[in-house]
Amino acid sequence: MTKTEIRKTIEIDASPETVFRAISNPAELTNWFPDAAILEPSVGGKFKFTFSKDSTRCGKNQEDVLSEGKVVEFVPNKKLAYTWQHKNIPDFPETVVTWELEQIGKSKTRVTLTHSGFTGKEGDKGIEAHDQGWTFFLNELALYCKNK
Repeated sequence: MTKTEIRKTIEIDASPETVFRAISNPAELTNWFPDAAILEPSVGGKFKFTFSKDSTRCGKNQEDVLSEGKVVEFVPNKKLAYTWQHKNIPDFPETVVTWELEQIGKSKTRVTLTHSGFTGKEGDKGIEAHDQGWTFFLNELALYCKNK
């Protein structure tokens, strides 16, 4: 059976408001995730993340990596979801990235990230590569938010 979904949960020492800003505000996103970001904060808004081939954040790539999509859910401090498609990876399906935030203490947030819609035909840029990437970036998010 082919795995079609990544699900990861992490607890972050920061409020849901701080974490939500970090995952939805382009100026904050570029401090821990993509090298350039566009994210329009409303359902139907577009998003575009660019990971530079020269960046140390996204492994060694032969070219810039472009992820694009549309926001499908936007609930401040609780949930953000957007479609995710790599424009420069042939046959990469339109997947969905969902961030769910739950306050679990005075200033602690449980973050559940789900990346769904993989087909198993993505090759070496598929689910395993994204699974490793999300582990790395969730840790970067936790560090970034903790220092806010």
